[in-house]
Amino acid sequence: MNKDTKKYFKECKSLFPSFGKEEKNFLNKIKNNIEFDNSSFNYEEITERLGEPKDIVISYYEEKDSMYLIKKARITQLLRKFLFILLVTIIIFLGFKAYIYQQEYNEIKDSSNGYFEETIE
Repeated sequence: MNKDTKKYFKECKSLFPSFGKEEKNFLNKIKNNIEFDNSSFNYEEITERLGEPKDIVISYYEEKDSMYLIKKARITQLLRKFLFILLVTIIIFLGFKAYIYQQEYNEIKDSSNGYFEETIE
């Protein structure tokens, strides 16, 4: 596979909003079709033969069942919510830790130079 073919598939892969097993199989079929005919195509020949990467992705989703697309959208939405909640939790935790460290720093700073002097009589 030459660099133009890799570039074409990289663009196609980046245009999929979610990349799963079926999308991978779809791209593998296209890749096998190009490699079967001739692997020395340049980028322009590939786009003339198969179409622009955005057209490939649009045609793929036009052929898919609507329930499959809804399921993929739900999974993506749940994943985004989970990551958002995880990020907010981490930020709150780190903020709390920073607050505790700041309080300890202020206690040490306010003490008499950090040590006590005791005299024994």
